[in-house]
Amino acid sequence: MNINRMCLLQKTDRCVLLVLALIFGCQVCCRSQLSGSSLADIKAAAEAGNPAAQDKLAEQFILHMDTAQAESWYRKAAEQGYAHAQGKLGDLLLLHARVGFGLKPDVKAATGSEAVKWVTLAANQGDNLGQADLASAYLNGDFVRPDLLEAYKWGDLAARGSPFDPATITGRSTRDAAILKMSADQIAEAKERVATFTPHVAAKSELPEPAWVKQIELSGLSGPPNHRLAVVDNQTLAVGDSVVLKVAGKSVSVRCLEIREKSVLVQIEGLDKPTELTLADD
Repeated sequence: MNINRMCLLQKTDRCVLLVLALIFGCQVCCRSQLSGSSLADIKAAAEAGNPAAQDKLAEQFILHMDTAQAESWYRKAAEQGYAHAQGKLGDLLLLHARVGFGLKPDVKAATGSEAVKWVTLAANQGDNLGQADLASAYLNGDFVRPDLLEAYKWGDLAARGSPFDPATITGRSTRDAAILKMSADQIAEAKERVATFTPHVAAKSELPEPAWVKQIELSGLSGPPNHRLAVVDNQTLAVGDSVVLKVAGKSVSVRCLEIREKSVLVQIEGLDKPTELTLADD
């Protein structure tokens, strides 16, 4: 790719992000009324560590087209468990991962995985935008394994918001797109998941498995019962062995925990629970 082409793509990337950030900002105009407090007071409270103020300050940066500062302040509030900021941060990161031209694969994967983490945390606390974004991610398989039941669940929950909220519209559209691909039994199960949902702070174990995990494959099993071996991404492992694999452009440590008849249980770096890799049928 020549220099002029690269520059054009970079400029296009910035323009797309700015336009979408403006749309993103318009969604928060009503919330951005300062409720009697001056912007200076909110800034002071944000700098003192107040998550609600940090969230409001981030919205002001969005309205002033400064997404970098907005992301920084949303992150400060999100890390304190503030659901609205978690949803907004996840939305910004998801947008960047989806439309960021020229992103290296490892950067794109890391950005997308972090986005899914934040929208999941927000969605489980009842945040409308987080629910809509998580539904879309599950429907399209963006940085998570595709899951129509979860796409329906989060889309339906998001669809219950204000009829004028773009997240509500997105949620309804995503839920309906999932329905078109689902069986009657799947729809019934998804409805049950919606009915039993209660807003809560999600545990680490509730975070979805990153989509890149499916790239790690078990290609063979061998050896006697007392010394079984597994071939994972062309690397031979015994129980207790570890190997560093290149997955989605980044290095990931994988440790073999147990070798079964037709599968292997491994602990993948960054995941809370072990993952079972199954030998593909011939």
